[in-house]
Amino acid sequence: MKRLFLTILLIIIGTFMFSKNVFLQWRPMENEYYFEQNGITYIDFKYIAHKLNKEFKIENDSLIYLKSEKSKTFIFLNEKVAVVDQDEVIKINDEEFIVNENNIYTTANIISKLLNLELLESSVAYYLNIPLSNINSINTYFTEDTAKTEIDLSEEAIVEVYSLVNSMGYLIKIKGAELPNSYYYKEFNSKIRYIKAYHYSQTEVWVKILFRSKAKMKKTIKDKKIVMEFKFDEVDMPVLVIDPGHGGWDPGMIGPNSTKEKDFTLKVAKEVLNLLAEYDIDVYLTREKDEYIGLYERAAYSNDKNADLFLSIHLNSFPDIPSVRGSEVYYYDFSSAKYRSLITWKMKYDSKKDKATIDDWVSVKKDSIKESKKFAIELENNLLDKDFKSRGTKPETYAVLSYTRSPAVLFELEFLSNPDVEKKFLNGDYVDDFAEIIKKSILDYFNIKEAN
Repeated sequence: MKRLFLTILLIIIGTFMFSKNVFLQWRPMENEYYFEQNGITYIDFKYIAHKLNKEFKIENDSLIYLKSEKSKTFIFLNEKVAVVDQDEVIKINDEEFIVNENNIYTTANIISKLLNLELLESSVAYYLNIPLSNINSINTYFTEDTAKTEIDLSEEAIVEVYSLVNSMGYLIKIKGAELPNSYYYKEFNSKIRYIKAYHYSQTEVWVKILFRSKAKMKKTIKDKKIVMEFKFDEVDMPVLVIDPGHGGWDPGMIGPNSTKEKDFTLKVAKEVLNLLAEYDIDVYLTREKDEYIGLYERAAYSNDKNADLFLSIHLNSFPDIPSVRGSEVYYYDFSSAKYRSLITWKMKYDSKKDKATIDDWVSVKKDSIKESKKFAIELENNLLDKDFKSRGTKPETYAVLSYTRSPAVLFELEFLSNPDVEKKFLNGDYVDDFAEIIKKSILDYFNIKEAN
């Protein structure tokens, strides 16, 4: 009995000492997808193929068919050959394939040849890696009304180009590629707001190009170069994002007669949109119906739109003293150290690895504060011109002000807890009045002459 136990123990130890682990794209594979037999490591072929997004079919246990965007492979098990793209023939041996209940197991060497993978072998492991194309450079050149972005690759890759849905610009997906530094970000003071490149996955890079104005695009993808040529519209309109506070399950403040803040903020926002329709301003609402949107998502929407100004509309409340009334305007209470900590935490950045990105957020927010105060003062001045009571402009750390990259202001129109205020919102007077005040302030801020 003792001898049997020692024998089993030696077998287990031998297995761990001499069997090799398998890694795919430097990540360890689960043990269930490979095993060792007669000193040979066999790997689940179908599993690897699916991981690489290749179509995999088995016909009559004798033919394996592999298909990807770039190649087709037929493996004839009875004939012991594999044909790649109709011209390359690879011979295989009986011991290199095991067919077991519709599962195919083969060696790391065969997998690397048939799936065009880089194979590295050590005394303890096999490493199967996709040979990736390096993005050598991203360069952008400008003329008066055009721009050209060139992306140079070390090898050919699969490239797909899409128009962005919620903002002006394009998304370039480069499959089978990697960024040497994992991240690229550059801002411009011309027609392009910024270009950002990052890893969507270990083997796919996304390049996002955001414009300040609308543009037509011509693309050329040849060999190892992606060329994007942009022709911009003559009119470079400012972008305004208006954020009607609350919505959906979040009613906001409740008035004496059960009115809801969310309804009045949306009415005012829509009226501002209507009043600005005749001006050269791109206006967007974070919500156009009664729906809930998270605070960060509102700010992110504004950032995706490349907003030049963000305005969040709210109503105040102080039910203990219903006579309280007046407007309040808030801009971000900026501190470099605190903002750095906030962004690092919220975005889950690494303070060392992502230092350049964090520095960029801090710099952009710092630069926006002066313009935020400027617009806050415009609102207060126009309030006073209309004989509305102002309770002042104040710094605050509200989330929608924290995560917006553009100048941003939160406008508390009035106190909904005041019965007279509620009545004037219900009959539409204050909807029209505050929409007019906001419109005038926006035109003043963008230095746009008011239409007669």
